[in-house]
Amino acid sequence: MTVSQTSRISPAQIQAGSGAIPAHTDWLAVAAVLAAGVIISMQIGKLPPLLNALRAEFGLDLVSGGLLASSVSLLGGMVGIAAGFVSDRIGGRRSLALGLAIGAVGSMAGAFSTSVVPLLAARLLEGLGFVITVVSGPSLITMASRPNHRHLALGFWSSYMPLGVTFGMLGALLVGSLFDWRGLWLVMAGLLLMAAIVLYRLTDGIAQPRARHFSAAALRRPGPWLLAGCFACYTTQWFSIVTWMPTYLHQAGPLNDTAIALGTGAVVLVNAVGTTAAAGLMHRGLPRWLLIATAGMVMAVFGLLSFAPDMPVAGKIACAMAASGFGGMLPSAVLASVPAEARDPGEIATVNGVVIQLLNIGSFAGPPALAALVTWFGGWENGRWLLLAAGLLSMTLALGLRAVERRRRHAA
Repeated sequence: MTVSQTSRISPAQIQAGSGAIPAHTDWLAVAAVLAAGVIISMQIGKLPPLLNALRAEFGLDLVSGGLLASSVSLLGGMVGIAAGFVSDRIGGRRSLALGLAIGAVGSMAGAFSTSVVPLLAARLLEGLGFVITVVSGPSLITMASRPNHRHLALGFWSSYMPLGVTFGMLGALLVGSLFDWRGLWLVMAGLLLMAAIVLYRLTDGIAQPRARHFSAAALRRPGPWLLAGCFACYTTQWFSIVTWMPTYLHQAGPLNDTAIALGTGAVVLVNAVGTTAAAGLMHRGLPRWLLIATAGMVMAVFGLLSFAPDMPVAGKIACAMAASGFGGMLPSAVLASVPAEARDPGEIATVNGVVIQLLNIGSFAGPPALAALVTWFGGWENGRWLLLAAGLLSMTLALGLRAVERRRRHAA
């Protein structure tokens, strides 16, 4: 009998939405879900390296370019909760495959856009595919994992975005040098379609909890909203840094496009180091709220330094890498906390939908907000205060999460 088969839970074993504990953690299925998150996140990373070319082709100013980059997050900021509920109803596997397929349609539509409005619409469709895909991840991984492995597995899952954004940026650098940006969009569409078919099969061994009807009680508890607020602060910081780093480095020093792309890729990739490190720390018992509070503030400090006017270019990249690396601990801690805030496995995707909705609001608002501060007040150093404000708010929300967890333990 394979590991995948021993992890399967039959419908008869699922009672009141909570699944029986699998005999083994299905690490192959966990890896397949992570791959789905990475591939859909590549659609976010493919644009920043090409943003200057797109701005020139469509005549966009700095703020409009920021809106184009972050538009992929707009629908996620509107329908995350609904997507989570739908995932709980139709099952994570179907939801995962559907999200990848929608992302493929969006990328293909973008390749044939001849003006900025159709391109924006295509990016919105890609964003819908993104949110549908990623709301399914934590519930699938929870059902595939033994309880003593779940923090570790969910910590690995939290690296989907930095890995995907990095690979998307590298794809823009490599494929974009062979074709134009439209060719890259078509290649990404084909990759998404293939992934939808292959990953649906690879996740066959993950049992599904019984579908449940929507309950407003899932939205009345403070825990999911505190987690979501922390994640929104993080995405405000991280996407502001990652989106504008290529443009900022181009203006800050004598670097060619390849060096800028590699520097930005390093900033993104080191984020996955932080998510993996946080998974190990939580596996050893470090409180999740402490990781969240620490990550948000350390990210704010190094983010301030990365946009400091007198910092040399190498120092800017190093500080941005430190901000991204330490910041990576936050999504790992937040996503590992999602199952604890759900009443049973049948509600995990709904709770995760709350988190995904607010994180998309942060990633949508962050880049154009930083661009607006830079435009209105002049100089990149005036935009960096957004990073500090988000870090302070994240720490405050993490302390609120600590109080909620203490009350829950005492009530139990």
